[in-house]
Amino acid sequence: MRSSPAAVFMGALCALVAGCDDSGGVAIDVGLPPPPDASPKDRGLRCVATAEVCNAEDDDCDGLIDEAEGVRAQVFEDVEHCGACFQPCDGPDAQYVCRVGQCVIVACTPGFGDYNGDPRDGCETDCVITAGGREICDGLDNDCDGALDEGFDLQRDVDHCGACGRACPPPPGGQAACVDGQCAVDGCDPGFVDLDGVAANGCEYRCAPRGTAGAREACNGVDDDCDGRVDEARDRVPPPDTCGASGVCAPVCAGAGDCPADDDCLDGICVPRQPPEADCDGDAACQALHPGLACLSEIRLVDGEPITRRRCAPRGHGPVCDGAAGYRCVRPLAFQLGDEFGLCDTLDNDCDGRVDEDYAGTLLLDDRQTPRPCSAGEGACLREGRVICADSGRGTTCSAMAGAPLRVLDDDCDGIDADCDGLIDEDHPDDWRPLPGGGEIFAYEASRPGATAARAGLPLDADAPDGPVVEARACSRPGVLPWADVTWDEAEAACAALGARLCTGAEWGAACAGDVGEGWPYGDAFDDQACNGGGFDADPAAPGDQDRAVPAGERIRCQRAGVYDQSGNVKEWTADRRDDLRVVRGGGFESNLAGGLRCDQADDLKDPALRHPAIGFRCCR
Repeated sequence: MRSSPAAVFMGALCALVAGCDDSGGVAIDVGLPPPPDASPKDRGLRCVATAEVCNAEDDDCDGLIDEAEGVRAQVFEDVEHCGACFQPCDGPDAQYVCRVGQCVIVACTPGFGDYNGDPRDGCETDCVITAGGREICDGLDNDCDGALDEGFDLQRDVDHCGACGRACPPPPGGQAACVDGQCAVDGCDPGFVDLDGVAANGCEYRCAPRGTAGAREACNGVDDDCDGRVDEARDRVPPPDTCGASGVCAPVCAGAGDCPADDDCLDGICVPRQPPEADCDGDAACQALHPGLACLSEIRLVDGEPITRRRCAPRGHGPVCDGAAGYRCVRPLAFQLGDEFGLCDTLDNDCDGRVDEDYAGTLLLDDRQTPRPCSAGEGACLREGRVICADSGRGTTCSAMAGAPLRVLDDDCDGIDADCDGLIDEDHPDDWRPLPGGGEIFAYEASRPGATAARAGLPLDADAPDGPVVEARACSRPGVLPWADVTWDEAEAACAALGARLCTGAEWGAACAGDVGEGWPYGDAFDDQACNGGGFDADPAAPGDQDRAVPAGERIRCQRAGVYDQSGNVKEWTADRRDDLRVVRGGGFESNLAGGLRCDQADDLKDPALRHPAIGFRCCR
């Protein structure tokens, strides 16, 4: 039989020390006296070495007792010495094992349990695990940890409010809450309000707030601020309307002293101090009781629903609230809606703050502020005014009255309708001369109304004689400056204004050359002093040679059969055309060539839009 390594070791040790006892231990004579309190074994002169165990003895004869290295294996697994010598695993109602120096409970006496996980106190409780060891709110220690219903806040848990299982159901129109162990309302759904604060009926008021910071309530028969009251006056902002300040709508009082003894003054209206308790269906019924009353809506909320009752109540001069009808003006019985229609009398008959608005388009310009101007009469009789209401109140008229005519006949070429008939200078005796082939031609170059020997026409502005002049009908008269600086169209219109026209080239040439066909109106020999051409000095008294137009007929020799100035002075538009150009005849005060001043010269073509101080015209008919 093979010896174990331990036996071999012990045999060698016995031979070394010269002896072993019967147990196989090694007897060692340490040569020291034992201590007085030593055990009989320790007092022996010989020590028999064995494996060290927890027994308060030096089992391995190394001078140490129960040293940790020697008892390591034992304290790892011995329930009596678990983790250290003489440190037993012990606790009530528990069975232990020692694992790696730690006490572990492996079983408990039936009915007991180790719920705190501490092996030192054994199976310390007789609690029975329920609910699978998961704590629920039932008044029991389900997980047997010594605490009841931990994790549940009975003060705030809506499922266990004040007690386990006492749930707070969702209130109507809102959400549930648990506050201090009591069910409450935790906010309302849109369109619902908890008006009474009672959790049992939840958000019992169906209402959607619509008020604003400036006006919590509007006058509309609706509880806009959802406070259970409708159209309360203190929360409204009325419109800035006076409901009329004239006629029957005007205020009747400024204070209580202006009203009867039993009345107060409310917003300019006398109202009864004690309004009667009376239902109504219109303002007339209430005003029959007192003129300061109106039939207004009184709205009450019953079970959250508005109930409307029409009652007589005090009215004011301003708008009053009438429930769903909104703000309205309550006027006295004398008021008649529509009085403004057809009336133009400077009064606000319908009390709407406007005067004669049905005639506004006639009385005023488009800005509705400026009076519409008007006039009476024509010509010299014209007078300016503004549109006003007629005395009858049934229409409009002009404030102006026509003036008296200046003359019975409008026979002066002055651009003024002197006889006020709408025609200008229609009676002026123009100077005409017969044409060789029939018809008539102006004896003189056409002149403007009001023209003189010093000016070309009547100024548009009497204070500015050098400004624009009146251009109306053309006149034929001597001693005045000709109408120059004129376009072809303007010349044609000026002739048409007196029932005539521009002369044709043939008419103009026949009047200038006569039946004999001479070259110039004064004969067949050119004379540069006979007419106002370039060789004639318009002002011999002034130094130099002045070229400008002179008054019609001033050059006495420059005529044929009483038709003056067809050679020189101003060239004249004719009715003849060449493509887009017009023919001018006669030459002007700047024409120096004899050929340019001839009666038969017909090659001077001008743009009809041209204006020039040396171009004028005369008329034919």
